[in-house]
Amino acid sequence: MDSGSSSKMADNSDDKKRKAQGPPESARPRGAKQGSASTKYTLGKARSVDVVGFVEARSFEINALQRSLENARSQGNTRAFQTLPRHLRRRAASHNVKRIPARLREKALSEMKKSAQTSKALAGTDRLTNAKKSSRYKRRRARSVRQEYETRQTGKRWLETHVWHAKRMRMKELWGAMIAETPNERSHRAAYRAAKEKTYIQDVSYFRTLELVGSEDAIVGLLRQLTPPNELTLAMKPYIGGARMAPLTLYCAGSYPLALLGPATALWEPISGAGQRKLWLRLHPANADAIKVELERVLDAIPDGNDRAIQIKDITCDLVSFELLGGQSTQMLAAVLSQTVDCADSEPSLLQTIRAIPSPAVLPESVVIALRIHDPRLEFPFKVNPERMVLSQDEQQQLQDLLLHWPANAAVLDGQRSDTGIWDRSECASALERRTSEHALNKRREQQLVPGTKLRPDPSVDVTVPLLLVRTGPEAMLGSRVGRTANQYIDTLAHGWTLIAPRGWSMALWMALNFAGARAQGLTECHHIGFEAGLPTFPANWPGTSAYDEWAGSAATELYQKWQRRPPGKRANYLKFGINSPFYAPFHKLLDLPGVPEAYPQVTADGLECRMKRLRKITSKKKEGCLSDQMDIDEDADLNSTVASRSSGSTADMWLLTGELLATAAASLLASTRTAAHEDPALPTAFLAWAAPLLEAVRSPNYNSNSDTTKDIALLQHCLVRVRLVCVGRGVPAENGPICTSLAKQTGDAIGF
Repeated sequence: MDSGSSSKMADNSDDKKRKAQGPPESARPRGAKQGSASTKYTLGKARSVDVVGFVEARSFEINALQRSLENARSQGNTRAFQTLPRHLRRRAASHNVKRIPARLREKALSEMKKSAQTSKALAGTDRLTNAKKSSRYKRRRARSVRQEYETRQTGKRWLETHVWHAKRMRMKELWGAMIAETPNERSHRAAYRAAKEKTYIQDVSYFRTLELVGSEDAIVGLLRQLTPPNELTLAMKPYIGGARMAPLTLYCAGSYPLALLGPATALWEPISGAGQRKLWLRLHPANADAIKVELERVLDAIPDGNDRAIQIKDITCDLVSFELLGGQSTQMLAAVLSQTVDCADSEPSLLQTIRAIPSPAVLPESVVIALRIHDPRLEFPFKVNPERMVLSQDEQQQLQDLLLHWPANAAVLDGQRSDTGIWDRSECASALERRTSEHALNKRREQQLVPGTKLRPDPSVDVTVPLLLVRTGPEAMLGSRVGRTANQYIDTLAHGWTLIAPRGWSMALWMALNFAGARAQGLTECHHIGFEAGLPTFPANWPGTSAYDEWAGSAATELYQKWQRRPPGKRANYLKFGINSPFYAPFHKLLDLPGVPEAYPQVTADGLECRMKRLRKITSKKKEGCLSDQMDIDEDADLNSTVASRSSGSTADMWLLTGELLATAAASLLASTRTAAHEDPALPTAFLAWAAPLLEAVRSPNYNSNSDTTKDIALLQHCLVRVRLVCVGRGVPAENGPICTSLAKQTGDAIGF
């Protein structure tokens, strides 16, 4: 055998050995063993890859790769604010790091420092940008929203719901407070439907509340000097115990029936056995200052003694109040105020018993219900079933018994009268300080197992809220009790509830009632509802008071300025239609009183003429030579001058026939037959005989029939009677329109406005 053949045999033997031994160590899969069986297993394993295990084994390398890519991107020409998505970018973010999210502010600040070092204008300074110094306005601007709101309340008071109303309604400054005038949306018909069938709500926290503290006899004697001499409403048994709110009509002391101040309501604190009593006087802000001044004047005139030991405090800022009207108002209040604190008495079941009544008019008027509820934010939002509730036979019988025999202890929280509730202002202030914050309530909601579950009251943390519910109606608007005969002419729109709560709880109750379905309205809708109900609203329908003069004067000035801003060819020519006073009701002219009140715009007849007619008058005077050539004549001033210098008058001599006794006397006067119908009505004897019932109601106790005849005639000549007219035909009467009879149309004399 030669050398070539021997070498080939050696190579073949080496190949056989390699095949028997398998692939080399570097080519084998990790963990594979030698042998034929292991070779088959390794080949099958190599065809499938465990993705999760593969990624987990190389997660460090992947994260390092991503970080390097992000660093490479950020180290380029991209600034910190440019890395944000489009919807997060803000204007001037390159100059103000506060406009960049907190996670990128450090990087943005370092970039600004680098830019400042390379800038010639900023080199050697501590400034980072070329931004100018902020203006004086911005430097003096409030640093927080709360501080800004406090600054904007200078000279006027904001209600606790002001921010909520300002976003949805037009606000107007009236009587020292910002009041919601009307919603931004069309809501006239919706407000009427809400007040008629559903629930209408208005924030009336701008009403003033005076607290009188003293003996019962002293308070009654003080207010008796400001009320009609024959009315004893305040001292009657239903009102003296605090179970009902008493309607009052206040006058200046010793001036009845003249010098009318306006209506008011009074509420006694329930008798607790102590010698001192508390009385709350709820007043309209238009006449609150005048009534307070009159009370202090009468109190100072009382000689020293027990009757003078009366304290008068203004607690308006310690209370908030809402007015609710509508058929579903009782049902809504029962749903929102359902979480009452358990007590020994039956007050919690009282509100639930009356929840199914069709209208608040079914309940006795002016009754008071005292409640103590848990924090209304715990079960927010509340839902009210829109369907009318169906009561069982037992519940109907219980409701009928309740309406026939209203409980006398409904105005107290417990039978022992130990819980004074809302009357204790120090306890209400302490509860407000211990109130759980919104942040803490949200944390408790996050810990609920089921999302959306209502929170349960925790006595160790949550506080309670004392409330008063007053069933209001026509008596509060008229300032006197309403008889059965007069009540049939009043619509059910006037009946509702007044919710009184301590300060600080306005937004919690307001949001609860709004989410439950109540419709919020403003002052304009309140006047419309009063008009539809056939009731006067104060001060717009109370002539003879100083509050009415201010209201009518401001409204007339606004209407006159609006009329004057219109072009002469587009505005109404009132003089052509025979209307001498289109902007206010001239009651002073109707009663032959001299002058015009100072608050009214002094509009002359020349100011109501059209521009061309006044121009012809001026031209004719120039031609006739009535005007001197040396006199400087301002034609524009003559054409636009509408204010004349008249003697200022007053409406203090007129008086409004109002009150229970006067209304009864007027009704009997109209129902009786005139004894001297065929005689001259100007004769004093026949006139006084016909008006005898009315004179008996207004005469003072020391009346002398022989010497006061002239005074009686003058008193009747300056009397105003409030009536309600119903149109039987088509057409809508305009505001301040004259009311004329068929005979008065020929002469143009009006009998009313």
